[in-house]
Amino acid sequence: MNKENCKGFIFTIMIASMLIGCSIDAQTNEPKEVNIHNMIFSFEGNEDFGEQYLTYEISMVCSDGLVINKNSIEPLFAGWIEERLIEHQIMEIVELEDNGLKIVGKVTFNAEELSKADIVKLAELDESVQGVLFKTMDGVSFQAVKVGESTELIEIGG
Repeated sequence: MNKENCKGFIFTIMIASMLIGCSIDAQTNEPKEVNIHNMIFSFEGNEDFGEQYLTYEISMVCSDGLVINKNSIEPLFAGWIEERLIEHQIMEIVELEDNGLKIVGKVTFNAEELSKADIVKLAELDESVQGVLFKTMDGVSFQAVKVGESTELIEIGG
């Protein structure tokens, strides 16, 4: 084998090694998944100040490859609540078995122009608590939204 053929052979081996390495890495990455399996919420009024309270509990399980930064968690609320939002407080985040989390919180929103019937109708039209925004420990942002019985996970940046 002459010197030119030897260089070509070594170059080909290097390229093949890199391609094999990339395909092995791609195969070992576990898919990132979230299952929001429980969302409970209730409304309470504070008629003296025209405010309404929404208390909620969200339970979710994440795949092992998805490590959530608990300080980045933000629930997603319906637009009609977001536009009237006065205050939001996450009261508790509990780690559950099998990489699960339970998020408990309270929202205060302006309900001055809404009757109880209006609130019920809005809640029927648009799910009041819709999912969760969060970042992973490596800084990638995701949105997990409950759609029917399943959860859609969308990477939104990083």
